[in-house]
Amino acid sequence: MSGESAVSVPGKAILFGEHAAVYGFAALVTALDHRMTVTVRTSATTTPGALHLAIPSLGVAKTVAFDREPDTLNEPGDLAVLAVAIGTRDLRRRPAGLHVRIESSIPSGSGFGSSAALAVAVVAACRRACDEDAALDDIARLAALIEERQHGRASGVDVQAVLRGGVLRCRRRDDGSLEGEELPAVDLRLAAFRLFHSGTPHETTGEMVAAVRQLSDREPARVRDAFAVIDAATRDGQDALVGGDAAALAPAIRRAQGALESIGVVPSGVRDAIRVIESQGGAAKISGAGGITGAGGGLVLVVHPDPAWHDRFVPPAGWTAHRVSLGAAGLRTAA
Repeated sequence: MSGESAVSVPGKAILFGEHAAVYGFAALVTALDHRMTVTVRTSATTTPGALHLAIPSLGVAKTVAFDREPDTLNEPGDLAVLAVAIGTRDLRRRPAGLHVRIESSIPSGSGFGSSAALAVAVVAACRRACDEDAALDDIARLAALIEERQHGRASGVDVQAVLRGGVLRCRRRDDGSLEGEELPAVDLRLAAFRLFHSGTPHETTGEMVAAVRQLSDREPARVRDAFAVIDAATRDGQDALVGGDAAALAPAIRRAQGALESIGVVPSGVRDAIRVIESQGGAAKISGAGGITGAGGGLVLVVHPDPAWHDRFVPPAGWTAHRVSLGAAGLRTAA
């Protein structure tokens, strides 16, 4: 067997619904045009069972067994090894060896969906290179297994955004499956959002999900009330996007941010910076798992009723603007 496949996938940003989505509430999520490309080549002449993995941005160049899942995900490249193992374990015909190269402009560990992008792209590219393409639902199922190993209980919305692109309303059903609905004709309203990286959180997504679960065990009413506010803000945000009312986004963003602060997922420095934005008539919220300690909370969305305000806005120290388009295409064959 000798084949090759290259696929490209986007990053993602959660517009509304983070953390609540893990518990069955709806989330609005969009693909963004930071992209990852994964190239997979099979080989009949390499060492049997060998995975030759290259991730230049992480300085990874190593050879391991591609059918062996790593015990931990602590080292650079471990997640990619896991993705290859899960993505190929049920192939009808297994290749003698695999060469996998991953190139990405998606920031890692900061709410941009880098792990979901890797999971989707590696699974899709491995299966296509082995002449065993999979339906989108099958790719999503395998990618979700990888995400759960990385983050623990995951909402699944990142995988759907990366896979399908555009803007989606997603909700986890009681049976664990995910329902998704594309929001049509919202491109103009997406231009109201500006994206900033506030710094990499000290905590991982898995640690943040666990922290909210522990808070829910201790103070269920507090978390339940916060999720109710987030759910209402998500509905209002969807109405604003679909109805073309960009001015209504700011109040919805403020309410969602307040609820996220109430469950302790916004570092104090990010919270203070958002108060300044609000004092100027704007609104901002974390997008993703957030953080507890340290200066950074990952991705932050900023909106303002006056589009000209963004030209005057001076980002807080340590924040980096990301000039990206939202509503990007999902999984596609790379050129």
